[in-house]
Amino acid sequence: ERRMDNIRGLPMKFPDMWPPDCPPSDAVDADGQVFRIVDHDPPIAQDFGTPFETNRLANRPPCLRCGLSVFREVRDARHQRHLFPNLGRLIAQGTLNVEHGKTKPTGKQPTHTTWWAYENVNRASHFSVFTEEG
Repeated sequence: ERRMDNIRGLPMKFPDMWPPDCPPSDAVDADGQVFRIVDHDPPIAQDFGTPFETNRLANRPPCLRCGLSVFREVRDARHQRHLFPNLGRLIAQGTLNVEHGKTKPTGKQPTHTTWWAYENVNRASHFSVFTEEG
């Protein structure tokens, strides 16, 4: 297996305990701005636990449980927050790149995206709470 290292010399690999073929082969290198519903300002690691890591959504497909829900448009994150207030009260904005993992559009919301983060990625550090004005 070919292993790439990121610019800090950390391996760009996914956790060994994930299901085989996860992320799916049609997932692409992470790229661009995304929004995530969070509870803390500034966001903390607890805001970026996957369902797999936090033992939630046991009935969902195993590979999807290994990823994080993000949205490409803030309006879709706001809509999700409105539908499911227990997800969090704030929306954080971040920019992903190839070092952060893979993404794929998933789910019913038009811009809902699953982000599968590489090991050693400090997920919260790439996000800040989005100001709602404007």
